[in-house]
Amino acid sequence: MDRRAPWTPLELVRWTAGYFNGHQIESARSEAEILLAHTLGVRRIDLYLNHDQPLCDDELARFKSYIKRRVDREPVAYITGEREFWSLELAVNPSVLIPRPETECLVEAVLPFLDASGGPPKRVLEWGTGSGAIVIALAHEHPGHRYTAMDRSVDALQTARQNARTHRVDDRIVWFCSDWDAALAPGQETFDLMVSNPPYIRSGDLDGLQAEIRCHEPCMALDGSGDGLACLRHIIEVSHRYLLPGGILALEMGYDQRSDVQAIAAATGQYGLPRVLKDYSGHDRVVVMEKLAADG
Repeated sequence: MDRRAPWTPLELVRWTAGYFNGHQIESARSEAEILLAHTLGVRRIDLYLNHDQPLCDDELARFKSYIKRRVDREPVAYITGEREFWSLELAVNPSVLIPRPETECLVEAVLPFLDASGGPPKRVLEWGTGSGAIVIALAHEHPGHRYTAMDRSVDALQTARQNARTHRVDDRIVWFCSDWDAALAPGQETFDLMVSNPPYIRSGDLDGLQAEIRCHEPCMALDGSGDGLACLRHIIEVSHRYLLPGGILALEMGYDQRSDVQAIAAATGQYGLPRVLKDYSGHDRVVVMEKLAADG
């Protein structure tokens, strides 16, 4: 990459895209543009509007450091410190899972429930909020409801609160640190809606994940135990204690976990027939279940 003549943005994008391709980095040109735009503090389109503006030595050194980190398989979102979710820019770091597009399907699945007008504000709880992506998206869309979000990671909660402040919804959300429902008291806390994107990857499958995920994202946000169902099972088995009759539980799950999740829900005797929704790739991804009128 070293040479005497100054590097311009267009030349750097071309060179970096080729370098990334040689290291089997997917979306090589797009990621080159994102990292260079981040280096210069501009929009990606500005790289082309100012394609002949040479970089100074400090900018070039910073960009080279980003290239090295990316070739070492650090996710672009952690390098730039942000990821878009639901058209909202969220701060992300290694203490939180990077929000995925398929998780937007979970937000879409519950919006109709929050859309329903009339009656008092609904109470919403997110289990395992991470970056706060889901609860912030919901609070942004429906500011009139009351939101609570928990996580067992203090660092994750700090990130989530930062994101909520950025998007001016922090005053609508109550945050608490807990290992799932350990801090809740049945009968004292009741909610109309519960949502979660819990860990659901089988422990034995973690080593087969992409290095970007396996080596950089928080394991506790991924590992769903031997069968991948431990967290899903726990949430389904306890949520009815805190849901009002007719309340909704909506969960993200693995593409091949539909039958298991439905069986877990049926075994509790607390929910109606779960409804399964597909993600943008056509895979089973979200399960929605309604609490029956009375506990069994």
